Amino acid sequence: MCQLRFIVVMGYIIAMALGIPHYEVPKAKIVVYYPKGFEVSIPHEEGITLFAFHGKLNEEMEGLEAGTWSRDIVKTRNGRWSYHERNAKLRIGDTLYYWTYVIYNGLGYREDNGVFTVREYANYTTDAVEERKHAENGKGGSSSSSGSAGGSVDSDVVGSKGTSSGSGNSDTQGGAGVIDVRTDECKPSQSYKNGRQQQCTNQLLFEDNFSGTQLSKDRWTVEERFATKPDQEFALYLNVPEVLQVKNGMVRIYPELTGNHFQQHNRPLNIKHDIGPRCTGRANSEECVRDGSATTYLSIPPFVAAQFSTKEHFTFKYGRVEIRAKLPRANWVFPQLWLQPVNDKYGVDDYQSGQMRIAFSYVNGTKMHLFGGLIVNANSSWRWEKMCEFPNAQQLDLGNDFHVYTLIWTEEHISVAVDNEVYCNFNPNSHGRLANLNKDELELPNRDLLKKGSKMAPFDQEFYITLGYGIGGVNDFNEGLYDWQPQKPWENTNERAMSTLLKAVEKNFDDWLEFGELLIDYVRVYAI
Repeated sequence: MCQLRFIVVMGYIIAMALGIPHYEVPKAKIVVYYPKGFEVSIPHEEGITLFAFHGKLNEEMEGLEAGTWSRDIVKTRNGRWSYHERNAKLRIGDTLYYWTYVIYNGLGYREDNGVFTVREYANYTTDAVEERKHAENGKGGSSSSSGSAGGSVDSDVVGSKGTSSGSGNSDTQGGAGVIDVRTDECKPSQSYKNGRQQQCTNQLLFEDNFSGTQLSKDRWTVEERFATKPDQEFALYLNVPEVLQVKNGMVRIYPELTGNHFQQHNRPLNIKHDIGPRCTGRANSEECVRDGSATTYLSIPPFVAAQFSTKEHFTFKYGRVEIRAKLPRANWVFPQLWLQPVNDKYGVDDYQSGQMRIAFSYVNGTKMHLFGGLIVNANSSWRWEKMCEFPNAQQLDLGNDFHVYTLIWTEEHISVAVDNEVYCNFNPNSHGRLANLNKDELELPNRDLLKKGSKMAPFDQEFYITLGYGIGGVNDFNEGLYDWQPQKPWENTNERAMSTLLKAVEKNFDDWLEFGELLIDYVRVYAI
């Protein structure tokens, strides 16, 4: 141990003397299995030649002590450096104290003072179950050793299909596994994933911890299009590193001015712009082609933002969605954390087939408001009918702290919560079917279609996850909603609305968005 401590210290001294940029050890991903075993891993990147883990259970580490578990990993598997302890039985509420060590480009670096509390057990694939049984029975599997350091371990194994890897997995969706239905832990689920009913509740259907350096193409499609109906956000959605980044285990979105972006790429802003074959919208429509000389909503938007979704990779019906994020705190912008329908079963226009908002927020004066709920029509007369405002938003310090935003969707009800505090509920048995909504003696325009669905219609079909950053638009910042402070620069019905907002913020753009970044730490979907 003295030798290891000497190597670490000398590594830092040499790095400082040579002016070598500091390397930050990736945050360890810890997965705990039931009835026993856990796994600790970090993603591989070029330059790493060794990963070491040292840990103790329910007892803090004393400096750089070896700990109960102490292993050096010298090989990667499936793009990760991983330590797998097979025999330790960790219970809900147990705390794992640890430190990790990485040799990167010949120098040693540590992640110190690691603390992990067991909140849940990971679900693992049938392949992993069989592999575990073979290993425990001495019938193959990875080589292991037993001793005082915690029992049987894999000396260089990353894990099975149930662990997250940088390349992703189309079946497990980035770490989501399948419960072994041969055990009594499986309770029947009402959830569907990609058209197939799932067998067990609490099964992890989808997970992304954003541990790489870019979004996984196996999980996400990044939008490349102009914002359009029904909300006409003042944004051009692009996949550019100046706006969309994956770094330090999270996604960061921070908009830029379209004029600056076009200037960087030597493109004039006042002529026709065609996104071309990479456009994710309808080809040759206003989603892909705009006239920079136009003065209406069909001109080129003044801001570049980002939006990405699981539409082509992961869809589901009924489940629990959890997103840990820090929301942007700036006027006239909002986070897009929502679920959207795979098919337009109940109508194409104006969110007639539904939209579920896991979190939506904006700033008015010195206050930040948080909303969640359901949208069944984009028009202002219906838009807020099934949306709810969280009553204690000021206590959460939304724009400065991370919070967990949750939506629970079942065959009987939908609820929205922040940090486990439910503030919005919809239950058709007590609130009535959405098809029967009536306001000022008006009915929803797609009422007849909704009546053909279940009592949960339009929320009785598969949806997908959409995450992004919205700016302005013609619906979300309604003139009649608040006495806006500062005064809202544009009118929703004015065709020059986009240029009006640009004029108001362009000169002080950096000040305007000083606290305007959106950070997303993880996304998880569980079966119910």
